[in-house]
Amino acid sequence: MTKRKLIVFALAALILALAGGEAAVRLVFPDLSDQAATMQFANPHRDQPGSFDRDPVLFWKLKAPNPAWQVNQDGYRGPRRPVEKAPGTLRVVCLGDSCTFGLGTPPLDYAQTYPAVLEGLLAAALGRPVEVLNFGCPGYTSWQGRQLLRVKAMSYRPDFVTAYFGINDGFEAIGRGDAQQQPAPEISGRLVPVQQFVRHSSLYLLLTRGVTFARRQAAFTEGRPRVSFDEFRENARAMRDMGAGRGFQMLFIPAHFIDDAGGLSVEEISRVDPSIPLTAAFADSGLMPGELFYPEPDRVHPTAAGHRIIAEVLTKVLTSRVQGGGI
Repeated sequence: MTKRKLIVFALAALILALAGGEAAVRLVFPDLSDQAATMQFANPHRDQPGSFDRDPVLFWKLKAPNPAWQVNQDGYRGPRRPVEKAPGTLRVVCLGDSCTFGLGTPPLDYAQTYPAVLEGLLAAALGRPVEVLNFGCPGYTSWQGRQLLRVKAMSYRPDFVTAYFGINDGFEAIGRGDAQQQPAPEISGRLVPVQQFVRHSSLYLLLTRGVTFARRQAAFTEGRPRVSFDEFRENARAMRDMGAGRGFQMLFIPAHFIDDAGGLSVEEISRVDPSIPLTAAFADSGLMPGELFYPEPDRVHPTAAGHRIIAEVLTKVLTSRVQGGGI
C-alpha cells in the first residue's frame, strides 16, 4: 500500500471513529446542550438563558427586560433612567453581585434593596433629586465589576460609585481565573463550517465537560480563586483610577457573612479603602446575624433589615462627602 493510500485510509478511519463517537454520545446523552461552552465557571449563570445572556466581556449579563426580576430595558434592576443626567441631580451607581441585586431566601423586592432605600434616604437628607442605579448582577466578581464600570456604568456620569464584591471572588476557578478567561476566537474563511460543527458536537461537549470536571477538581485541590487577593486590590485600584479620571468617587462596601460560629465576619479580600464602616453599624443595630443576613444555607445575602442598614450608613457617608465637597 502506498503512503498516500495509507494517509487516506487513516483519515477515513478517523472520520468514521468520530462519527461513531458522535452518534453514540447523542444516543446515550440526548439532552446535552447543543452549544459547548468556551469559558468555564463553577458559577452556572452564564448558561441560564432564562435570566442571563452571554457576554464576551462580562461573561454573562442580566437578560433585559425581565419583569420577573424587575430588570429594565437597559439591563439593570430598578427604574430605567436616561443616560444623560438631569442638571442638579446627584447620581450614584451601585456595582455588585447578588448581594447588591437583592437575592436571598426569599429574594427581595427591588424597593427593599439598599440602592432603592439609599435613593429615598439620600434625597431626603440632601433636599435635591437623587438617582441610584442598581448594577448588581448575581455571580459577579470585582473583575466583572471593573469591566462593567468601564464598558457601561461610567457612561451614566455618576457622582459616586459603590462596589460590593468579595464573596464570588473567593470561589474556586475552573482552570483559569476571571482575568485569564477568554472566549474562543472567531475564525473566518473555509474553517467557519468546521468551527460551527465542533461547537455543536455532542462528542466535543462531552469531552469539554470532562476537562471542566478535571479542572474543577484541580481548583479544589489547589485552592485557586476566581480573583486572587492581589487581583482584587488591582481591580479596586483600577476603579479608583477610573473615578479620578472621570470625576466620580469610589466607595467599597466590605462583604460580610455569617461564619461557622454564627457570628458576623468580613470577607478579608474585600477590605480595601475607602471602605464604609459597616461592621460597627451592624453591631450597633442590636440585631442578630441571622436577622441581618439570611441564615443557613445562605449566610451571605443581606435581609431587608441588612440592606436598610447598608443604605443608612451610605447615606451618612455620601451626605458628608456631598456637603463637604460641594457636589
